[in-house]
Amino acid sequence: MDSREYETAQAVVNAVKELGCRVLVSTLTVGDYVVSSEVAVERKRAMDFVNSIIDGRLFQQASNLIEAYQEPYIIIEGDLWSTVSVRGISRNALIGALVKVSRSGLRLIWTRDEWDTAQALYSLAVTSPGLIKISNRRKSESISDMQITLLSSLPGIGIRRAVRLLKIYGTPLNALNNYRQWPIKLSGLSSSSMLMIRRILESKFNNEDNA
Repeated sequence: MDSREYETAQAVVNAVKELGCRVLVSTLTVGDYVVSSEVAVERKRAMDFVNSIIDGRLFQQASNLIEAYQEPYIIIEGDLWSTVSVRGISRNALIGALVKVSRSGLRLIWTRDEWDTAQALYSLAVTSPGLIKISNRRKSESISDMQITLLSSLPGIGIRRAVRLLKIYGTPLNALNNYRQWPIKLSGLSSSSMLMIRRILESKFNNEDNA
């Protein structure tokens, strides 16, 4: 789970925990929740969804998810149609945006509230290969767990591939130093994921991105 989402979605976190899952928290480059190496989810409340249509964020976020994961989802939480009238966007524009993101390959899930969102995340997790159990990091978390969390946060890696990288290279540092070999070592790692990984590891930090 993305650390920024964790700070604003405590109701979802608590509900997911009630369902018996753990939540691993880290800074994700794409999406709000990574369910497995193939599955990631962007969660948007109804107002945020409409606002992201207006300012264009929705389509860029959709593109990033589709490039990084084989099964990208967006959860739309709340009454979208009431929000449309509040924001003054036409229903036709909303429907057009929904059609556009659906055709691009992003899968839509509608939920009523945070509890429904947690149920949707749980259902995705238990039916996805390479299950990532969804809890905030505890003091008792082992070094191995933190190493896996570090690598699994990279686009297209996930828990299973992170474990494989650690078995191959021994340490996260060694794995990162040899990341150009990953497409050979990891079956199915997409070129778009590798491009994003390269940008993350080699781009100079720009503090304005976090302003």
